[in-house]
Amino acid sequence: MEADGRLYVEVVVPGPWWNTLTYRLDSPDAPTGARVRVPLGRAERVGFIAGRAASPPEGPKNSEKGAGRALKTVKEVLDERCILGDELWGLAGWAGRTFLCGMGEALQLICPKPLLKGAAFPFPVSAISRAQDRVFREIPCYNPKDGERIARYLDRIAAGGRTLVLFPEAQSAARFFERLPREFRDEALLWPVSAEGKKLEAAWGMACREEVRVVVGTGRAVFAPMNFDAIIVDDEANPAYVFVRSPRIPARSLAGRRALSLKAELILGGRVPSARTYLRSRPECRTRPQRQNLIFVDMRRSFRSAVRGVEGEVPLTESLIGRTRATLGEGRCALWIMDRRGLAGEVFCVECGETLLCPRCASVMRSELEGKTLRCVQCGAREPLPGRCPNCRGTLLQGKRPGLEALSSMASRHITGYPILSDVSRPKRLPCLFLGTRRALALCDVVDAGLVAWLDLDAEARRTDYNARFQAFSMVWESCWRGLQGETERVVLMQTRHAGIGWWSTLWSGWGNFWKGELEERKSLDLPPYGLLVQIDLPPDEDRGAFVRTLEEAGLSVMDAGDGAPLRVTVRSTERLRAGLAPRFEIRHSRRGFPVVTVCAE
Repeated sequence: MEADGRLYVEVVVPGPWWNTLTYRLDSPDAPTGARVRVPLGRAERVGFIAGRAASPPEGPKNSEKGAGRALKTVKEVLDERCILGDELWGLAGWAGRTFLCGMGEALQLICPKPLLKGAAFPFPVSAISRAQDRVFREIPCYNPKDGERIARYLDRIAAGGRTLVLFPEAQSAARFFERLPREFRDEALLWPVSAEGKKLEAAWGMACREEVRVVVGTGRAVFAPMNFDAIIVDDEANPAYVFVRSPRIPARSLAGRRALSLKAELILGGRVPSARTYLRSRPECRTRPQRQNLIFVDMRRSFRSAVRGVEGEVPLTESLIGRTRATLGEGRCALWIMDRRGLAGEVFCVECGETLLCPRCASVMRSELEGKTLRCVQCGAREPLPGRCPNCRGTLLQGKRPGLEALSSMASRHITGYPILSDVSRPKRLPCLFLGTRRALALCDVVDAGLVAWLDLDAEARRTDYNARFQAFSMVWESCWRGLQGETERVVLMQTRHAGIGWWSTLWSGWGNFWKGELEERKSLDLPPYGLLVQIDLPPDEDRGAFVRTLEEAGLSVMDAGDGAPLRVTVRSTERLRAGLAPRFEIRHSRRGFPVVTVCAE
């Protein structure tokens, strides 16, 4: 409060900037976390009060054009108290600091869109008093057999209390909800997937009023405004928990933080634990696949079918064809998995050798729709196939690394008499052969899959992502059991050039041995979970050299692959990096655009 009697407040206006904006408040004092309507530029926005300002700033930091502008006044106070409740408000601040996205972007992720536009919303019941008598506990629940694992979740719900159950996929959440006994389902809520709409508004109100005691959903359900006694995260190592759009925060980490704040039970389950969970609690691997059901096939002994217009060949082995025919003959379905969509993984110019890159983010573009369209593998941008090479103007453009579109035509030559499908919808005619990426494993939940075949397992493990080997291991591990009922068995066939060596050999002995070797290597390189790997995607017009120098002057070691590739920084904590980045994330840089920062902790 100044001598003139005026009150000044700091306001978080949701957006990619990190700094708060200072406004004059002429109305009576408003609480922290309440929404206010404020002028910003030529428009008005809804923001959140972050606290009082000791005095007006010397040069108004809410001005996009610098000093010399009069301090603006809050137009309207929309809430009588914190609209999110103290616990969710604290989660937004923690997420902004931990994942280098700022509280504004964290609020955009947490809040339903109508709430951000100023719509009236109910307030959650205070969680502070109820959590005082509880003690936070983390309970591992790792079992590759889905039925046994789900039964443990149902037992926890039956024990009473308010429970949140998270799944990485909407289909899995819906199936679990339908499986709830009637006495539970009458007091349960399936949380909507969308961040807006009447269903979400209704769900938010039911949670605030505690009209239900069980909430089931995907990662977005982690923001349900309830005081939970237990939070269950199934398949906690699944990368699908990371929100697709910025900020790329894992819902699994948010669930853990909420459980800690609420002093609730945190049940982490799945077929295999994540790196951080295994390092912390060392859960034991009690179930292992039978050796006769894991088959390695040497790709170097395969016969190959060339694809016209695409360089390189997709390997098809006699073992793959024979076992597929046998599985279909038994009346069971088969899955062929290759994590490469489109006709070809990339397109290059035969004359100059340059690969065609995305005009937006400079990433590789794959060929789709019979070679007529290019799609960026990084940002998803689509472009028509150009008639000439953008580099040398040559006219000879060729595909490289055949994808699923090419595989479909090849499969029809060898598998006859059965449907061959390349989408993940449930077929009307069974048995059939499915062709798809790793997401096709979800089909095991709805069809009897007797064979899952990984056509190029080496490609799954040699991605540039530091977590690639674990993702490959967990996908094969999941292939062994997902959706199986009773004593039914499944064959998992893996085509590789390195059978029996490296991490492949740990499939028979279990994920404990896999993590033992993997964590030793990660520790030597200071990679997660021992350190944090931060990826920074710069806007197209950013001065790359100046940006790197700023971080290096802050004492950080920056890995720069150049040519539009993301920058990478390995740190033990994000404090120094946050201090180095903060000036670049002030609102005055809005017209330049902001970098996208992704923090990898697992």
